[in-house]
Amino acid sequence: MLIPLHAPPVVLVGEYIPENFLVSRDGAGWRLSGLFDFGDVMTGWGEYDLLGPSAFMTAGMPRRVQSLLGGFGYAAADVDATLKRRLMALMLLHRASDPVRHICIEGWQEKADDLFELQDLIWPA
Repeated sequence: MLIPLHAPPVVLVGEYIPENFLVSRDGAGWRLSGLFDFGDVMTGWGEYDLLGPSAFMTAGMPRRVQSLLGGFGYAAADVDATLKRRLMALMLLHRASDPVRHICIEGWQEKADDLFELQDLIWPA
């Protein structure tokens, strides 16, 4: 099954804007210590929270994608066609989905002829 329907729900952030980031200072400097969003808070499947950063922040850059997915506990071997297909399906079904405005990869419309090529642009492996 591409999207598990019976996975336990988690608290989702939903929106990655500066006001939702919590940082703290330690001996090495500033670090991200939390993320919260009381305005859009909801529960659901954890991978749903990968969509915003994937579209807005990683910009299809392999090291950024690897860092994001690694931070969520994915090993490089986990980033396969099934994960990409699942994330693409979730992105298209997202309640605020607007790929034209939200995918921050310069010229992606000319680089991807179909959804499979688009998923490889967004989540390069």
